[in-house]
Amino acid sequence: EISRRKLRTVDAIAPDVAARDVLEAAGWPDAKFPVLVVGHQPTLGHVASLLLAGEIQEWSIRKGGLWWITTRQRDSEAQVLLRAVVSPETI
Repeated sequence: EISRRKLRTVDAIAPDVAARDVLEAAGWPDAKFPVLVVGHQPTLGHVASLLLAGEIQEWSIRKGGLWWITTRQRDSEAQVLLRAVVSPETI
């Protein structure tokens, strides 16, 4: 069970903040615990594109959507993985 003490909001993440600021606040990629980022467009699309394509692009993430992005080490190289995308229609 997740207690409320373990959940926190980060004031540094606000509407229209830069994608790199979101990643820094989330501790990406070195966080030692799972991080859930809740936000709005275009910021979330910018974060996803930066992680997966290596540059900020105008990607769209639907309202109520969920993207599970993680990292792994393969052959001494860090890789970003898109584990799942769930659209609101499938929930």
